[in-house]
Amino acid sequence: MKKKRGIVPIEPESFLQFIDCHCHIPWNQNPARMDETYENQYDLFFKEGGKYIISSSVDWESLQFIRDFVESHEHMGFTSGWAPQTVTFTNKKKHDEDFSQWMDYIKNPHNYSNYLGIGEIGLDFHHAKKLDKRNHQIEIFKKIIQETKTLNKPYILHVRNPTQNDVDTDNPNHEFNDFDSVNKIILKILEEEEIEPSRVMWHCFSGPTKEWGNKIASQGFIISVISSAYGNKKMRNFSSEVPISNIVTETDAPYQHPYQYGVSNTPRNVKYAITALAFSHLMEQQEVAKIVFDNAKNFFKIMQG
Repeated sequence: MKKKRGIVPIEPESFLQFIDCHCHIPWNQNPARMDETYENQYDLFFKEGGKYIISSSVDWESLQFIRDFVESHEHMGFTSGWAPQTVTFTNKKKHDEDFSQWMDYIKNPHNYSNYLGIGEIGLDFHHAKKLDKRNHQIEIFKKIIQETKTLNKPYILHVRNPTQNDVDTDNPNHEFNDFDSVNKIILKILEEEEIEPSRVMWHCFSGPTKEWGNKIASQGFIISVISSAYGNKKMRNFSSEVPISNIVTETDAPYQHPYQYGVSNTPRNVKYAITALAFSHLMEQQEVAKIVFDNAKNFFKIMQG
């Protein structure tokens, strides 16, 4: 398989302690051939120093099968998400029916202790290129925030800004085509709904500039650095000046392999995110590992005592 450019010139140290704050294990949409079963991935994660896996659902169906897997595996939790891609690519009848069931589940007090947070939720103007699709994502995102903000659960955001290839050709001058439009919309909604930044994790943070990383961190948000930052200099730069105190780590497995294209990712590769951070922040890997480990425990309120 082809290796990525920009790979960090150091290897992860052995037996770093780590938490994968965001993956999709198990998953029904594997983008590449899976070389290991989910049971093997789970076992190897802990054999190599892992302490806790957090798997994220994206719709009602994935919530159910991820929940079932988590309930039979120790040191694992899940978050309840309604991804922007779900909003855009699900037909209206199914979307409305499933969204209602999903919302009923997360708002039911009997389920509060079952899941760790709400996400991934957010906006994706790469997959939604037209104005009506983008407005629909905004509508659903607002609804989720408004109906769940009193639950006091952390939020896990999917934030993908448009590139020059994602311009709405029917509305070429619309502000939603701006390279940082999604960041601005997200921040505006969170401010309007009075959501504390410390309650929000920006999953797979991707800028779109280093300045945005600094701005988001300075407001108190948590930024999640992904395993693929190990093989992607641009991704590393987005968070290179963000204080480690604002950072957690993730894999987004089975996506975002740290150094190869076309290969399925696995939760234990979160150690590559730690190594990437040590390289970009000129710190020891063990020091980075300890700080982001504690950040994850505190954010998700896991492994408390």
